[in-house]
Amino acid sequence: MLRSRAPRALVRCARQVGKTDTLSYKGLHVGVYEPGRDVLIVSPTQRQSDEMLQRVRAHYRALAGAPRLVRDNASELGLANGSRVVSLPGSEGGIRGFSAVRLLIVDEASRVPDDVWASVLPMVSARDGQIIAASTPWGDRGWWAAAFQDEGADWERTTVSVYESAQYSPERIARTRAAVSSFVWASDYEVRFADVESQAFGTEDVRRAFAPGVEPLEVAA
Repeated sequence: MLRSRAPRALVRCARQVGKTDTLSYKGLHVGVYEPGRDVLIVSPTQRQSDEMLQRVRAHYRALAGAPRLVRDNASELGLANGSRVVSLPGSEGGIRGFSAVRLLIVDEASRVPDDVWASVLPMVSARDGQIIAASTPWGDRGWWAAAFQDEGADWERTTVSVYESAQYSPERIARTRAAVSSFVWASDYEVRFADVESQAFGTEDVRRAFAPGVEPLEVAA
């Protein structure tokens, strides 16, 4: 993620593998070294976006020689070089008003509603803007799951499950697996687009039922 230059990148990763820290470093780097640019953080809730901004703030304070802060509040860091890092809520009505954004970070993207995604997409600079949408899966639904599984779409894709992460030893994997449901394990740790346990019909069953050429079933009165 840190070195990626892809205009659009999807990151499917397990919980507690360092996603938030990595994204916050990325946002800080743009803010410090690219004057006059905006970095937006969008999450399902304002609290989650503010949490990532807090990580950016902590990394900034540990960085020697960075431009001084001219604005520092719960939802924005403004640097003397004209750059901003702004945290936003995952609500369509609360995120409009930005343009030519250099970096859009969508955290917990699987839980960011489709209408929010549609609202932030036009804000990204057509010249050099970058989008990084990172998340654990949350069932096989929504724009993020569709984008990740659409091999024809123009996205760079990265996957980090518990098995690829140095944060998880075999012992930790075994303890975690024993403590959570099969759906949570599949989604949050093996990062699979699993059906939620409350679904009456599996996603693949529904897709097969509506495939071209399949005759609909008649339901008895």
